[in-house]
Amino acid sequence: MTIELACEPLRCLFCHCDYCQRMTGSLGNAIAVFRETDIAAMSGEVFELDPQMPDWPGVKRYFCPKCYSNVHWVNPKAFPEMRLVSLGCLDNPSAYKLGRTVQNQHRPTWCPQLDASEAYDAYP
Repeated sequence: MTIELACEPLRCLFCHCDYCQRMTGSLGNAIAVFRETDIAAMSGEVFELDPQMPDWPGVKRYFCPKCYSNVHWVNPKAFPEMRLVSLGCLDNPSAYKLGRTVQNQHRPTWCPQLDASEAYDAYP
């Protein structure tokens, strides 16, 4: 699966929420947020997961069917008309700097604060 982006993301963040931790099996998720209209093209096979989350209605996740990497997802409640792209799936994730970390209330105590200009215990 490939995703072609038309411009720079609106923001890049790292989310430590319990859902992102479970979704990745790690400390959270490094995310680039794009308007739906800024996605130039998507091609290839994709596996869609509709997790039916009461707190986040309409969340849909899209995975690579070959490696099962979480590539992108939508969350209409928290990010209407946006597509969230996992930085780790991009060709050069280091090209993007984290602007903020969110949901730090869920960050494991042994995990240091990441290098970002803003940090929030919850979503701002």
